Amino acid sequence: MRRSACLLTILGMTVQSAVGADSLVPGVEPATTPRTLQFFSAAKTSEEDSAAAPQKFQRNSVSVETAQDTTNPPSPPAGVAQLAGEGIDMTPGGTNRQLKPASSTDVVEENTGVVHASFDADGDVSESSLIQQVRGERFGAPPPFPGMEAAKTREASPSAPAPSLTDPISISSQPTSAVQQENPFAAAKVTAQEKAEPTQVATAAPNLDQPASVPAVKADAGPITPTLKVEWRKQSDINVGQECQCQLDVSNPGKSKASAVEVRAFFPATVRLTSAEPAPTQADKFLGWEFDELSPGEERTIQIAMIPLQRGSIDTRADVRFSSTATSSFVVAEPLLAVEIGGPEEVMVGESASQMVTVSNPGTGIATNVQVEAVIPGGLEHARGGRLLMDLGSLNPGESRSVRLALAAAKSGNHVVRVQARADAGLVRTADAEVSVIAPSLQAGIQGPGLRYLGRQGIFTLSVTNDGAVATDNVRVMHKIPDGFEFVGSDRGAQYDPATGLLTWFVGRLDTEQKASMKVTLAANKMGEFHHFVRATSENGSLSDAEMRTLVEGASALDIRVRDLDDPVEVGTETVYEVLVKNEGSAAAKNVGLACELAQGMTCLSAEGPAQHIVENGTVVFRTISELAPGESATYRVKVSADRAASLRFRARLSSESIAEPLTTEELTKFYGE
Repeated sequence: MRRSACLLTILGMTVQSAVGADSLVPGVEPATTPRTLQFFSAAKTSEEDSAAAPQKFQRNSVSVETAQDTTNPPSPPAGVAQLAGEGIDMTPGGTNRQLKPASSTDVVEENTGVVHASFDADGDVSESSLIQQVRGERFGAPPPFPGMEAAKTREASPSAPAPSLTDPISISSQPTSAVQQENPFAAAKVTAQEKAEPTQVATAAPNLDQPASVPAVKADAGPITPTLKVEWRKQSDINVGQECQCQLDVSNPGKSKASAVEVRAFFPATVRLTSAEPAPTQADKFLGWEFDELSPGEERTIQIAMIPLQRGSIDTRADVRFSSTATSSFVVAEPLLAVEIGGPEEVMVGESASQMVTVSNPGTGIATNVQVEAVIPGGLEHARGGRLLMDLGSLNPGESRSVRLALAAAKSGNHVVRVQARADAGLVRTADAEVSVIAPSLQAGIQGPGLRYLGRQGIFTLSVTNDGAVATDNVRVMHKIPDGFEFVGSDRGAQYDPATGLLTWFVGRLDTEQKASMKVTLAANKMGEFHHFVRATSENGSLSDAEMRTLVEGASALDIRVRDLDDPVEVGTETVYEVLVKNEGSAAAKNVGLACELAQGMTCLSAEGPAQHIVENGTVVFRTISELAPGESATYRVKVSADRAASLRFRARLSSESIAEPLTTEELTKFYGE
């Protein structure tokens, strides 16, 4: 074996193998044409097996030859096997290689990227074929991946330039050269549906004996996002030259759906892929699968069959990209308001009737700018008035606040307190509370004549009744005497104040339904309409008013008198009757009329008075006077003569609207002859 190694050293043969690395043997560059993962035949001829006899190489014994012509190197001989989409420069003898010398800057680390084949001195062949990763142009198109069409590749030219090292095939964390390398599988352009950047999941020299857990992939798209998890799992033993099974699991342990999931699997050149289930949608430089979506908790399994071509670690890589939707659950809060008012429902006059107002927020949001407005009825009193406005600030969900309304019962009856709670967003709630105030209820009254004539007296009766639920003390009754009357007298010891015209009685205690009466005598001294005001009060604040109207009118008192100016009177001579009408009453007499009847044998010679007259059938009729004021008088004169001697009567009749019956008077005159 040592002799063989020395012989190879002398011949300048340098064997290097980069396992899963991107740097290759100096002088060999990768092809510039796109790579395609394809099947190849792993069978070797017996000559190739014998040519691959194990040989040991020392790193220090590697010799580097000076490059001759890098632009047009010798074409590789025929019979080169296709390994993982790359051309392998392997002669049938396995001992002669044409290598391109490495530059002086190439650095090869010891025991890095070299695969040694074990040797059995007693055997003719090695236990495993020596497989070296060699880059070069393809010779012919290898068979396509199952389910995929064969990728078109250009035929290799014997004079083609050596490939460069700018298109590495495999990704490994173990560099074998200082040559700068870059990833040829740059992330594809993300379509409009893809929101998340592609996430690369790779491990350095993974161990397929144990499942490799890939870091979770999370799309930063909101509080609820999909999380993709990729794991490699070994399904069978992995031996050189034998088909083995591995499994790629893609799962979504997140809480939301991942869409447009794309999985890319990269394999080194030291393996040959034979099948995959499901079939990939892309098998050019990598194997690619596309899934429409992965629901939360869903898992997709990809079964991959491959044949390792040399021993050592198989560095694989899986990239996953997906489109995630930012899914967030927004909690819609709803602030609400509720208002309640409570307190005593029945109180006595003068006692406290305070009410407690409670405002709460039974909703799920914060109620802001909460205000409470209270309207106090007239029967209840508050120190700050009848309309109150209070600011409560903000109420958290489930929070409540109470406000005390300090009220006092001021008047008996049923009174309603109304409160309204308001907040932002148009929240309004209203509540009412009815308070019954119990008090002695007084009922005052007055009775008397509704019409009085001027100068006449009238008796008025005043009364007060306790129609409340309880007795009351210190009851007083007051009567305001109107200007058209003057006080004459009263009973029960009333006190009269001439300056104010107020008449006051002290009644004292009145039990329930008890009534007290008092009388007062008044004289009408002025015509007109007058109002009598009566008020009853008690110590508990009970009050009752009563009033009545009295009309005072004046009476017209007409008086009529007749006299003859001559008596006796000679027949044939003239005499005069004078009629005097006077209104001695207090009111004007309306439409006053006078008619004078002459006895048979009398003749009216003339007549005069305040109104015109007519003589008809022995009667002298004067037109009516529209009004005869009190104290005024009217004088009428009638001149007559008689044609016979006798005692004759002159009759005057007075009528007016102010008297029910006409007034009649007579005058007897004696007429004599010769």
